[in-house]
Amino acid sequence: QIVVWDEDFFQGKKHEFTTDCYSTAEHGFSTVRSCKIESGAWAGFEHCGFQGQQFVLERGEYPCWEAWSGSNAYHVERMCSFRPIACADHGRSRLMLFEEENFQ
Repeated sequence: QIVVWDEDFFQGKKHEFTTDCYSTAEHGFSTVRSCKIESGAWAGFEHCGFQGQQFVLERGEYPCWEAWSGSNAYHVERMCSFRPIACADHGRSRLMLFEEENFQ
């Protein structure tokens, strides 16, 4: 679950999501300015349609864009779409390491 607000520091219009949000505009938001991740991990995107800069958001509070952007080189002051990240079944994961290149 993700809870989003249209203003910094959890102010203004609020909406809760448990599934993908292709476009915040479809829910009356021009952008998300703060959010709380209640459960799971989410991918947030700069533009609608899961486009642009991507942010991985884990459980916790993000009171302003600086809390999720974290980049000094590329400041993104908006998040316009987001979706939950599906977790892998690690019981079936396998990894094989090789000492040398070309799988030797």
